[in-house]
Amino acid sequence: MTMGDLGYLLSCLTYDVRDDISRRLCLNVSCDTGRQLIYKYIYTLKDLRNAIAHNAVIFDTRFRNIEPTKAMKQCLKLEIGLPYVNFKTIGDYIILMCYYMKLLCVSKIETEAFIREFEELTDYYRQAVSSNVAAIVIHSDLKKRMSILKKYI
Repeated sequence: MTMGDLGYLLSCLTYDVRDDISRRLCLNVSCDTGRQLIYKYIYTLKDLRNAIAHNAVIFDTRFRNIEPTKAMKQCLKLEIGLPYVNFKTIGDYIILMCYYMKLLCVSKIETEAFIREFEELTDYYRQAVSSNVAAIVIHSDLKKRMSILKKYI
C-alpha cells in the first residue's frame, strides 16, 4: 500500500474513526474540527516522498500538489511553537516529519540526528553555491525554526 492509498483510505473513514485515530496519535484536534489532519498530512508527505523517489535530490517545494489547510498550518504552529508554517520551504516538510516522528515515538536521539543531518546538508549546500542562490533556496530564518523544532523534540 502506498502513502497515497493510505491517505485515500483514511479520507474515506467516518468522522468517528478518524477522530479515534487522531486522538490515539495525540494529534492536536483543537485545530481539526473535521478530523482531516491525519490524511492531509499523509498526502503532503506523499508528495515529498514521490519527489525524492523520482528526482533523488530536491531543493524547493515545486513538488507540492495540495494547498495546505489552515488547520494543517495551525496545528504545527501551536504544537511546536513556530511563528508560521506554510509548506513553501523544505524546512516545513522537515518539521512535519519530525512532528510525526515524535507522535510515533521515534527516539529523541534518532529525531535529533535527522534534524542535525538536515542542518549539515543545508550548510554544505550554502557553502557550495553562491550566496545569491543559497538565499533563494534556503529561507533566512531556517536556523531559528530548526532551533524551535529541537526544543519541541
